[in-house]
Amino acid sequence: ADRSALAAELSGRWIVATGDPQQTESAGDSFGFALRVDEVNLGVLRAALFPAPPKQRRDEGHLRTALIFGASCHPGLPLSLAAKPLVEAARAELAQRGAERVMGLAPLTGLCGWVVEEQAWERLSSLGEFGDEAAGAVEAVARGVPRPGHSVLGQGTFSAAQKAFEALATAYARRDDPESECLAYLEAGADLAAVHWLHDTSQEAVRDRAGVSASLEFGAYSPAAEATADELYMPSSGIYTPPGGEAS
Repeated sequence: ADRSALAAELSGRWIVATGDPQQTESAGDSFGFALRVDEVNLGVLRAALFPAPPKQRRDEGHLRTALIFGASCHPGLPLSLAAKPLVEAARAELAQRGAERVMGLAPLTGLCGWVVEEQAWERLSSLGEFGDEAAGAVEAVARGVPRPGHSVLGQGTFSAAQKAFEALATAYARRDDPESECLAYLEAGADLAAVHWLHDTSQEAVRDRAGVSASLEFGAYSPAAEATADELYMPSSGIYTPPGGEAS
């Protein structure tokens, strides 16, 4: 409650500043956004705008796509609140630069710990047609240990766990956690699109979350009714002002 109160107090003074776009050969333009109060950074967000698809792919329905990711903030603020002005600023910038579709990507940090704490493998029957093999594999992956009768935690265990783990990850992605990057994007207007098994295969990510990330999709950008995109975001100054806030 104290952290939410602090966010409410600061929200009338914070601004979002964006750095100059950085061009890359493979991923188009990348952007950084910073949530600031009195020149102090309280949160950050990153975005990438991919090159426009060629005509043939456009004719097939492919859109110019952007990706929002990497939201984080000062520990004194709930990410679910601090991320909102960052996401709004990013969507305004990306829309002005030609993005037709905006996705979000968030690692499901802490997923394995949650599965163990909740002993979630015991309730798999409520999420689908999962048997004892899947439950045992989920427990093994979440704990990071081999299944009984197996000498290693290997590919077979991960394969047996995948579908059940994805069902649990979908529930985890929607849980009420103010520090969840995924929830921050959901509360900023995105819809959960999918969860991605072993998206990050680094040892740390596999141990923490079975490498699972969530992708999200934002709807068409529409600025607040009381202000146009040009009024909300001032490219000349690099400062974005959320509705009700003040730029300095």
